[in-house]
Amino acid sequence: MSSPAQNIYKRSIYFSLLIIMLLSFSAAVIQVMLQFNNSQKNSQRHLQMFAQQLDAQVLPMLQFAEAIKSRAQFSTQLSADSNRQIPLLSLTTTDVLLHHITTDNQPLNFELHMLAQLQPYFDIAPASINTVKNLYYISAQGFAYNGQQKWSDYVLEQLLAWLQRYERVENGYDRNPAFYKDFILDQAAMSVPLFVNERKIGRFVLALELAPLLSNLEKNNPEHYFLLLDQAGDVIASSKFITGEALEQYQLQIQRLDGLPWSLAMIDKSGSMFSAGLSQFLVYWLSYATILFILVWLLARRYKRKIVGPLQRLSVHVDRLASGQNGVGRIPDGWHVLFDRISQLKTDHKQNTD
Repeated sequence: MSSPAQNIYKRSIYFSLLIIMLLSFSAAVIQVMLQFNNSQKNSQRHLQMFAQQLDAQVLPMLQFAEAIKSRAQFSTQLSADSNRQIPLLSLTTTDVLLHHITTDNQPLNFELHMLAQLQPYFDIAPASINTVKNLYYISAQGFAYNGQQKWSDYVLEQLLAWLQRYERVENGYDRNPAFYKDFILDQAAMSVPLFVNERKIGRFVLALELAPLLSNLEKNNPEHYFLLLDQAGDVIASSKFITGEALEQYQLQIQRLDGLPWSLAMIDKSGSMFSAGLSQFLVYWLSYATILFILVWLLARRYKRKIVGPLQRLSVHVDRLASGQNGVGRIPDGWHVLFDRISQLKTDHKQNTD
């Protein structure tokens, strides 16, 4: 006789397997979400710390820009050596002409006195400020000065192209520095307007080399890539060459900078966060499922040994008694009373029949 307990046991096993899969899946999802949330918070804290480090490295450049502007405004009140010659680049003819400093009150001579006294700033800027590659002065009168006797043809070509692109961008009344993501030789630029007696006479342009700053961050934090992004999300500089189109395949974390109007972005070198989260999810799912499988297997094994097995022997016992044979010889522990009771009922039934 087939035992209903065996059928129920099988159905319970299938049901338990389904519950195990659902529970382990849910637990793995919750675990991954919690870990992802904690990882995001930790990464954001690290990114804020990296942004502060970058701001600290940019601060000397900002201080230098303020110093040269203050010094330039003060220098306009002083006189320089009248025997000195200043080489100026004409932005219309692209010729470099030597101009003698005189004592007259011509506007050009006014700026020549200033540039002569600012020559030390042009000399020390590239050597003393890590982020400043070169320093330029661009006058509203149509000439430029780089602190040297000559101009590189390539630099001259790039400077003229840059001036043509951004000729009308700057507000003539804005006294705040203006930042540009492109300048010369993969450099950015900071333009510092110079006002004298409420009139803008020119601007100092600092050529900024920002990639080394990001490379230093990556050197100290080799598990990440770092990028500088402008307000539109375009790449200004990066520790690894990554184009704007390639950013779509990365998961970026972004933090605004205080010293620059740009943002610091961080990329995890370990790869896509989705791939990493998927692998972690599979590990958690298999781990939880294995633990639950072992637990269910132990419970099912005990249930089969203590309940299903004895019920099967009881069924065999009843079948044998019904066919006039002796019952089973080996009775499971704890079931003797039930087996004896069934045997007694069979005996009483036979006597009553006789």
